[in-house]
Amino acid sequence: MAKEKEIPLKIEVFSNSEDSEFLILSKNEIQHILRTVYERGTRAALYYNEGNSFVLTMLLAVSDEGIWIDPPSNPQDNRNILNSNRIIFVSTHNQAKIQFVASEANAVIFNGNDGIFIPLPKKLLRLQRRDYYRLSALPRNPLMCVLKPMPNQKNIKHEITIMDISIGGVALVCQESSLELTPGTTYPNCEIDLPGIGVLTATVQVMNAFEVTSRSGEKLRRAGCVFVRPNNIATHLLQRYVAYMQREEAAKSTKE
Repeated sequence: MAKEKEIPLKIEVFSNSEDSEFLILSKNEIQHILRTVYERGTRAALYYNEGNSFVLTMLLAVSDEGIWIDPPSNPQDNRNILNSNRIIFVSTHNQAKIQFVASEANAVIFNGNDGIFIPLPKKLLRLQRRDYYRLSALPRNPLMCVLKPMPNQKNIKHEITIMDISIGGVALVCQESSLELTPGTTYPNCEIDLPGIGVLTATVQVMNAFEVTSRSGEKLRRAGCVFVRPNNIATHLLQRYVAYMQREEAAKSTKE
């Protein structure tokens, strides 16, 4: 199995207008992302001193109240973090960088040892890998992802609307009353008909899911999914489709 590309734990800086594209405000989704970081033992960085100093650390636990962090071994670093009113947490989640800003950190005892507690952030930035170009689906003729949730009943299929698609994954949206898209669930042999390219077959894993309300007031469930180890054929089809749609968009812009 190929080793995943390591993402540098550097702070990403955006203007207020730019970061809205990557901003996550759902408490449940923020908690799910941080719990995944904890469960996988993913390393993290804590920046302080206006972002000029940092320490590497690990999460000890996650709850709906906040996160517990392994304190730095250097006592001075620990004091600086606890006395800071601006701490930037940086880590990775499914090959995407995540970060949030905390205004406080408290010294605690966790399982008999020293720890640092930071309240659960109200917002979190999740930055897709830059080489995963994301292409919004056309609302007039959206792509559909055919899921087969019952392995022993191949005749049972669900067509879920694709909101956007990239080489890395898809965002699916469906009515609350339809298929429950639960984070961690894997759907093998999913099919996506890419117009003019071919039918993509791949395993899809749900990474996060939350409720959204459409302009008409309809309650929908949006799920962010990744393609699990797509084979060369699937990757090639995705690359061709993204390139094709980019050309279409460029030609349309030129005419306008």
